[in-house]
Amino acid sequence: MNKLDKFRKKITLSSLKEDKKISHILTWLKKRNLKNKMKVKKIPITKLKDWSVKKNGNIFHKSSQFFSVEGVKINSAVEREVKTWDQPILNQKHGGILAIIARERSDGIIQFLLFARREPGDKDLKLCPSFSATQSNINRAHGGKKTPLSEIVLKKTKTNIIGATIHYEEGARFWQKPNKNLLIKISNKDAKKIKNENFIWLTLSQIKKLNQKPGIINPFVKTILFMI
Repeated sequence: MNKLDKFRKKITLSSLKEDKKISHILTWLKKRNLKNKMKVKKIPITKLKDWSVKKNGNIFHKSSQFFSVEGVKINSAVEREVKTWDQPILNQKHGGILAIIARERSDGIIQFLLFARREPGDKDLKLCPSFSATQSNINRAHGGKKTPLSEIVLKKTKTNIIGATIHYEEGARFWQKPNKNLLIKISNKDAKKIKNENFIWLTLSQIKKLNQKPGIINPFVKTILFMI
């Protein structure tokens, strides 16, 4: 029996006794939203710092990393609403790594670590995978800090990978961008070292209930947990 099959059996046993309540989680998320200081406003492309427009109209970052905005022409799409159209598309040289970290408590309860995080297009915080980073983020092309939990996810000797898959981001918006999805189990000892106040440990039952609430669970969480 492989690791994923064994983990599925543990999930089944955990579901019989794990916490399924979510009211305290919603309260916690509301408080995190109140503390979140991120402000976003739309500005003209020409006002973007470190981004430029080439003569051909493509938009790119000065590091030549992250994504570029390019154009595509579609022809002979007989199964679509129209056969031919043009559109912009996001092109990224490297894909990303998306990981959810799991732990098994001493009582046999399986929990998953989610990260309350807000992207520029989000109205509020969403519960996201434990780790979300493109190769450009990992390279720190932004000049900022390391992505939280890099020391666990990127140093494979410290991880116990339960499952791994490759999924491509939405093809209507991204040009053939692959994401490596990982499900990683760590020890309770290592779990106690995670102190970031934007992380929360949840059971699968709680995540399923939260998924029924609008705008709380990031879609990538569902993609990763679908491996179970």
